[in-house]
Amino acid sequence: MPDQDLETLIALIRTVWPKRVIEFGVNVGRTAKAIMAHVPGIEHYTGIDVPLSYRPILRLQDDNAVPNPGEMVLADPRFELIVRPRGSLDLTVADLEPCDAVFIDGDHGCAAVLHDTMLARALVRPGGMIIWHDYNNEPVDVKNVLDEMCQAGALIHQVLNSWLAFERKPVDA
Repeated sequence: MPDQDLETLIALIRTVWPKRVIEFGVNVGRTAKAIMAHVPGIEHYTGIDVPLSYRPILRLQDDNAVPNPGEMVLADPRFELIVRPRGSLDLTVADLEPCDAVFIDGDHGCAAVLHDTMLARALVRPGGMIIWHDYNNEPVDVKNVLDEMCQAGALIHQVLNSWLAFERKPVDA
């Protein structure tokens, strides 16, 4: 992720004063490390990823899995790593705790983006935020999925000049 997008992501997450954050697609933990270092008040950060053997929906993501998911943040006592054979696709709402912010940057195939979004919407507390990466990355399905959701009435906002999009869960939700 470009540094500018990382700075924007951190700024977005700070607006919800999160205690609990979930990241779909934690990879080596670079983003998790930056968020935990620059967002005060985080008590628990869950990173979800896949084993090296995982084959994503989109073949162009074949090289995204890493041998040691979360390795940059495993020593942080606030960090919890969840690795499943199909990553977040193997999880349900019952497997995770409610949270204040979710960052979705895992499998970018349509079915995975839909699944991760539905999980995030069920887990994020009112006033919290869901943020997606790779919105403007044309070879992946993130933009198509989010644009269809917007056409159906979702209030998802693109961050100009970035690959980020976000949705704030209404307080009255």
